[in-house]
Amino acid sequence: MSNLAPRHQNPLAIRSAVERGWAAFACSPWALMGFTLIGGGINLLSQLLYRHQSKLVISLLGRPDPLPIALAGFAWILYVITGLWLVVGLMRGALLALNQQRPRLGDLLRVDGRAMLRCFGMLVLILAVLALIVRLAQASSWLLTLIQPVLAPLPLLAGLAAVIYFSADQILSLPLTLIGGLNPLAAFRCSRAATDPHWLQSLGLAMVLLGLVLAGFLVLLVGLVVTLPLAACTLTAAYQQLFGPDDRGRLTGS
Repeated sequence: MSNLAPRHQNPLAIRSAVERGWAAFACSPWALMGFTLIGGGINLLSQLLYRHQSKLVISLLGRPDPLPIALAGFAWILYVITGLWLVVGLMRGALLALNQQRPRLGDLLRVDGRAMLRCFGMLVLILAVLALIVRLAQASSWLLTLIQPVLAPLPLLAGLAAVIYFSADQILSLPLTLIGGLNPLAAFRCSRAATDPHWLQSLGLAMVLLGLVLAGFLVLLVGLVVTLPLAACTLTAAYQQLFGPDDRGRLTGS
């Protein structure tokens, strides 16, 4: 599916997205927070296990032991899978709540391999582009250091501007992949086409979502149990402003 297009050319209404996102979260807060606690807890434990086993592998260099290596690999795979599961579940819950269907914990816990695979492809594409921007900026800065050191910071500043532009430009790529059912490349193009005419509004939405997540971190990570589902609901509400309520990716199974 690659023919998804915005219903209109009006810019994103950030306040409306936040208000609808909050209403959707308030519709079923305990299910959304409970799922975030379960998925986030497993994800955090797998991350801690990976770090512990990685340090153990490094300390055993020269004395290879297959058990720490296997555990480190298992922990990394579990970390990735649970992260994808958490993102897909929160987006499903947000979509159900915004479409006047009260999400239950069982709805969020359901594993959707196809949606997780699309989500993985989208995240890999975004991270690859961001890494390319950063590497180009670093390489350009290094070359200018050899030629004219005083100009070396300029490529880094340009790289930072490119990262900010790209992040706002792709703010809708994740719901386009999961809810819109687009493949990563199609979602990449569609998000750019939808947000470029009103980039400042997209930047404002990105800042709001970032502020929510940072607020969760400031409350000793416990706040993320609230702010992560609230951010998912707000992002989904913004997506629906442009592309409507249809679940083209069959994220909710309907």
